[in-house]
Order: sequence, then structure tokens, then C-alpha cells
Amino acid sequence: MSHAVTAECLLPTLSRIWRNGLSKEALHGPGRIGVCVSGGPDSIALAYLLKQAPRTDPGMRVEPLAFIVNHNARPKSRKEAHFVARYLEKLETVVLDIDWGKGLDPTSLPDFEMLARRARYRLIAGEAIRRNIHHLFLGHHQDDQVETILMRLIRNPNTSFLGLQGMSEQSAVPCCEDIRGAHELEQYERFPHWLHQFDRTIYNDIEDNDSVNFGKQVTVARPDGLLIHRPLLQFPKSRLLETCKENGIIYQRDKTNDDPTLTLRNAIRQLRRSQSGLTRDQHLPRALQARSILQLCDRARELALSLVERGTDILRRIKVDTFDLRSGMMTISLSKGFVAACEADPAAGANALARLTSVVSYQSRDDVPTLVPHDRLVDFLEAMRSRGPKSLTIQKVLLEMLEVEGSSIEFETVNWRLSRPPMRSSEIRLVHQGFLPKIAQGDIGLGSSSTCQSAVDAAESVWSEWLLWDHRYWVRVRAKSAASLSEINIRPYQASDAAQAFGTTENESARLRRILAQAAPGKTRYTLPVLTVRGRISVFPTLNIIMPEDPSKENGSTLTPHSILEWEICYKVMDQPFINEQVKTIEWRNAMVNRR
Repeated sequence: MSHAVTAECLLPTLSRIWRNGLSKEALHGPGRIGVCVSGGPDSIALAYLLKQAPRTDPGMRVEPLAFIVNHNARPKSRKEAHFVARYLEKLETVVLDIDWGKGLDPTSLPDFEMLARRARYRLIAGEAIRRNIHHLFLGHHQDDQVETILMRLIRNPNTSFLGLQGMSEQSAVPCCEDIRGAHELEQYERFPHWLHQFDRTIYNDIEDNDSVNFGKQVTVARPDGLLIHRPLLQFPKSRLLETCKENGIIYQRDKTNDDPTLTLRNAIRQLRRSQSGLTRDQHLPRALQARSILQLCDRARELALSLVERGTDILRRIKVDTFDLRSGMMTISLSKGFVAACEADPAAGANALARLTSVVSYQSRDDVPTLVPHDRLVDFLEAMRSRGPKSLTIQKVLLEMLEVEGSSIEFETVNWRLSRPPMRSSEIRLVHQGFLPKIAQGDIGLGSSSTCQSAVDAAESVWSEWLLWDHRYWVRVRAKSAASLSEINIRPYQASDAAQAFGTTENESARLRRILAQAAPGKTRYTLPVLTVRGRISVFPTLNIIMPEDPSKENGSTLTPHSILEWEICYKVMDQPFINEQVKTIEWRNAMVNRR
């Protein structure tokens, strides 16, 4: 009886892609998908099966593109990468090279495996986005899953069930938060259009016809980007080897995988191998055998799913009153019922608080925890019980109690403001950034790398690349030329800027003070981004306020006399259910927007 994996096994995953957003026309039109190929039997078999999928279901015309990454970890790696590309001549392929710098032996680095993983994902993600590919297939198999969980147990013997879930069959691409399009819609979408997806009556209420920045305001990034699929997780490597053997598939064997001193994963592979060299782990204690590890993985996933569901129930007890896109500041109302729910289920409360603060936090997307520490949850619940003003910082978010309403504890409502805490000097240096010219995609031929050129419009102006600022705002600017663009920077507003900011006419100075008091009260104003030209503030991009480049001139209503011709700015993706469920009732505050 054959134990080879067949293309039919991929159809459920391909069908799920269609249901989750890849249009029927794309899958039957054909649809572009990516497959990451290392040259080993797992990824080679996956590429072969994806190519066979249309033969299994003639109506499903998918077109895989093979991404081959040369890790440059040994002298012959580039030659081997191109060998794999030649073997995959029936597939469109692109070879991507990791650049470690001259004279550096990457295998000597203590965190080589982690660095290689990050570089690999970033190279593939960038190329996939340029080619308008939204789905990446990886050849991870059952043995990889077992090794991953064992690695986590070794590195942290006290790891909770959250760390024992292993790799999921579908996930967002990691390590790519600052690559525009990896997790969000790449194009700028006007704020009214974003709201329109939730409320079809919204256009006339908030459409802004002001000429400042062509009427563009801060908008919200829409979830989109790259999804990773691992359809082979249920199959052991032995079945993929059988697939290659039965179909005459040639693959390469990476000899570095046999060196147990190189990586922890290699050491675990060596431990699991029997004397015959095959992965037969019956010689290990039962608790370390694949069956036990996979059962542990399944149970951990059940517990994690239950945790998220319970956390979602607690989040529904939170009422979001306002969200100011100009500063990323949110106000919420909580009843004592929220406290009771968190005390009855502390783990769910810690999950709810982590997800609540993630909407405002400047933490990296990859670092947002599933749970806030238990002591921080306790601190927050204690603050809820008190009547005096309280403030505390949780997950890099400043929470300030605003007021207490009602005379009875049973019906008491507590209002909180969540904002980005004041920046430390080290943080200010990190978010003082310049812009790079937009690299336009040229013609991409089969089996070739992309050719690039600067994106210059008919008026010979230049757009910059999108820049993720402070892990909260996506920003890009348009300048007269590449030289002009090089003079533009983005940084936080600072106290030392007050002389310039308020050194305009009396009316304009009063207007700026009024807007700052509403959009960013107190020290929150020092977390606002400003665009500078040759060190001088030119634009408050989230406020749609333009400073005159000539101090003797009044603030104009257009960008014509300025080096910065235009800008686009998006707040990060807010895909938490409690936000989506309350979009229509939240008071959204933006430049010249007043819904109520």
C-alpha cells in the first residue's frame, strides 16, 4: 500500500483560501500563490503537489511561484539554490540571497537559526508583495512540529500551554511588521471609505472637503497581506520521502542538518533518530515520542481557543466611547461587572486586558502577549475599586482614570483614557527617521528577479516608501524630487518645538493650542509625529496642520509652497472584535471630522 501524499490532500487548504478572500475568479482564473522551497524532500514534494492540484480538480487553476532562499551559510549554497531552481523548471522560480555582510560566517553566530529565519521571511515577504501574492505555502511536516514543541520545552521547561501549540496550519507572516502590505492593505484608503465597510450611511456624515492635504486625513489600515499555509503538518517526513520516491522527484540533502552542534533543532533530530538513521523515536521515553507530543499540542490548542473565546466575552463588557486617530488615544467605560468577570476568570481577564491595550500600544506586533502578567491585572482591578484618580502603565500603554459616575458601587461606571506614554530619550532617537524614495516594480519575467526604478509622477515629484513610525502609524510623503525627499524626516513633537509651533499669528497659535488640548492633552502631545524639512517642523501630519516654511508667512491652506507636497498616514490595523463590533457607536475623532 502506497503511503505517498497526493494532491487531493491540498484541496481543503486551497478551498479555505477561496472562502477566506482569494476570489473564485483568482483560483479559477488562475490564482498566484507562493511556495517556499528549500530543496529538501518536504518543500520539493509540496511544490510538486501544488503543481498537480489542477489535474486533480481541473477547475482550480492555481499557479505556484517557487521562492528559493540562498542562506549563504556555506560555500556551495548558492550553487545548490540554483540547482533546485533548474529542477523546478516547470515552475516560475525566484532565488533570493541573504546578505550577511563581508567576512562574516553566519553559522558562528549564537542565534544563527533565529536570524536566518527572520531574514528568510523578510526576503520572501518583500518579493511576494511586489508580485501581488497573498498566500505562501510552507512544507513544514509532522516531524517539524514535534521538534518545535521539544525545542520550546528545552528552552523553557516552565512554558505554559500557550507555548505548546506548535505551528498552526494558517498564520500571518512573522518578522515583517514594518514591511507595508505584509499585514494590511498596501494602498491608502480614505477614512470615510474605511468606515463605510461598517456603516453604509457614513459617507455624507464625515466626508471632508477641506483642501489641506487634498482632504486626506488619518485613516485606519485594513487587515490584508500575507497568509502562511502549512498543509503538510499532519504527515510525517517518511510519507513525503515516499512521495518523492514514487513520483521520481529529485531533492537535495542539506548536510548541515546532520550537525547536532550547529542548532538546537539539529540536536533534537539526532536525539529522535534510531540507530538505523530514520526518525523512529520508539527508543525514547513515551512522553517524548511523537504521539505524546502531538497530543500535548492538540490539548494546548483547545485550551488556547477556549481562552480567547472567554477573553472575547469579557471584552464585550467594555464600551469604547472615543478613539482619536490623531494621537491614537482611546477612552472607554467599564462597569464593576468587568471586575467581577476578571476575578471569576483571571486568565480570560488577562487575555482581555492584553487585547484591549494592544489597540493603543506601541509594542511590535510580534511581541504582543496573549496574557498580561497576573500582577498587572491585579493592579488594574484594584484601581477599578478605588475612587481617587489612578494611572498605571500596562503593556506600554498609559491608562488614566478620568472620572467615576454613580453613587452606588453596584452601578458604578469608571472611565479610562488609554494613550501612548511619554517617550524616553532612547525611544525618541529610534523614531527619528528619514524617508526613502519609492521603488516602483518593473516588468517581472518568469524565473527572474524584479527590476526597479524610482516612482516619479508626471509632475516629476517623488513618493517615498511607506514607513512604520513608532509601531503605530504608517506614513509616506510626496516631495518635489529625490533631493527634497532626503531633507524630510519624521520625529515626535517636543517641548523645544513650542517656540516655532506657536510663533505664528495669534489666531493660528490659538487654533493649534485648542487642537492639541483636545487631540493630545498634557504630555501626550509629545508622542505626536511631526514632519520636518531640514530640521524645521513643516507638518503635523495627523492634525492636518501645515507650518509656514517662511516664519514671516501665515499658515496656508494648501501644500503648494512647501517641500512636502502631500502625505498619507494610516493608523495600524485594529482587528480586535470589540472594536469592529462598536465601530458604528464609537466617536471617531480626526482632523476636521465631527460625527456627533
